[in-house]
Parts: sequence; structure tokens; C-alpha cells
Amino acid sequence: MSARRFDRSDIMQRYERMTAVPMVVISLVFVGLLLYPIAAPTSAAVDADLRAINWILWAVFAVDYVVRFALASSKQTFVRNNLIDLAVVVLPLLAPLRVFSGLRALRILRAVTVLSVVAKTQRTSKKVVNPQSVGTTILIVFVVIAVGAGLELQFERGAAGANITSFADSLWWAVSTVTTVGYGDKYPVTMEGRAFAALLMFVGIGTASLIAAGLTTFFVGLEAQHDTKAILERLEAIERALTLRPEQPK
Repeated sequence: MSARRFDRSDIMQRYERMTAVPMVVISLVFVGLLLYPIAAPTSAAVDADLRAINWILWAVFAVDYVVRFALASSKQTFVRNNLIDLAVVVLPLLAPLRVFSGLRALRILRAVTVLSVVAKTQRTSKKVVNPQSVGTTILIVFVVIAVGAGLELQFERGAAGANITSFADSLWWAVSTVTTVGYGDKYPVTMEGRAFAALLMFVGIGTASLIAAGLTTFFVGLEAQHDTKAILERLEAIERALTLRPEQPK
């Protein structure tokens, strides 16, 4: 039994390593397709095409979850440790329900779905990239700002007294919020928009820390490389000096 569990665990790890990069790419595309109609309103035909593609990508998420569930040694532990992945599979199925027939409910469901996929992407990416690298930090900040701008715009667009009416407005607001600058020239007026803004403020605090950690790691790494290079050059110089030094007469 223990050997069987070991084999299943080994297969699970190999499967997750093999699919990590494709799942990150699919997740980012999925989020982009959900947010695209918000940033740039499209025709009914284009919306239908985007929904069809999103359902195909959702099917990939579902198959991936089922495969990993089947490979898991303990099903209960797997479900507890992968609630975000389960949410990504279940949430899109709730849209046709009557409780989500209203526009406000659908917007909230979409926001929760997008955030779940982003959380899944962030966790999966740790298996293939260094979370403290500068490149990873820049990508995370970019995703947070783009997602924040898109979701905030869907809550604010069309609301009475709204001053965030375009993706450019929302993007400017997201940048100032995530960087904790907060100019105040753009701000949400809806209840949902303010609730999401509060969430993004807390995310912004963590993002600022992430940026600081990434830059620190980058510059410390450069300094360490410089010191290592200097030490190697000195060792090579000593070795050359010892090699060229004439032998002392006996």
C-alpha cells in the first residue's frame, strides 16, 4: 500500500510539473477573455465567440482538477488543499442559476471567478518560477493592476455620478491604488466598487512589499555576483603567480 501511495504521489508531482506552465498560460488567457469585453465593449457575435473560448478553457480546468483528484492518495486532503481550484471549476456553472439573473449578481460572480483564477495562477506559477525574481514581480504587479482595473470598471460603468467611466480611468485608478499613492481624482461610487477598492488597497500593501523584496533580491544578487567574480579573479591571479614563480634552488 505504501509503495502504491508513493507511486501515485510521484505521478501527481510529475503531472503538476509538466502542466504547470500550460495551466498558467491558460489561466491568464481565461482572465483576459473575461475582462476584455469590460475594457472594450464588443458586438454580440464577438461576445459569443469569447464565451465559447472561455468554456473550452473552463473544460481544461475541469479535466485538470479531475485528473489530479484521481491521482490524489487522499481525496479529502486534496479537496481541502485545492478549494481555489474547485471554485474555478464550480463558479462558472452558477451563472445560469436564477439567483444570478440580475446584472449586479452576475458582476459579483464574475469578479469572484476572476479572482479565483488569479489566485490559482499565482499558486501554480510558484512551481515553475522564482517568486522573488524581478521578472515575476513585474508580472504579478501587471496582472494585479490589469485585473483590478477591469473589475472596478465593471462595477462603476453606468453608475450615477461615476467618474470611472473608461478603462483608461480605471487603469489610472488601479495604478494609484496598488502603489498606495491614492491621488483621489478617480474613486468608486458604487457599493461593490468601494468594497473591491478596499480589497485592492490591502493587496496593494502586499504588492508594495513584494516589489521591495524583488528589488532587494535583485540588487543583493548583483552584489553577490560581483563579490564572487572578484574572489575568483584573485584566486586566478594567485594561481598564476604560483605557476610562474621560479623554483628556489635546493
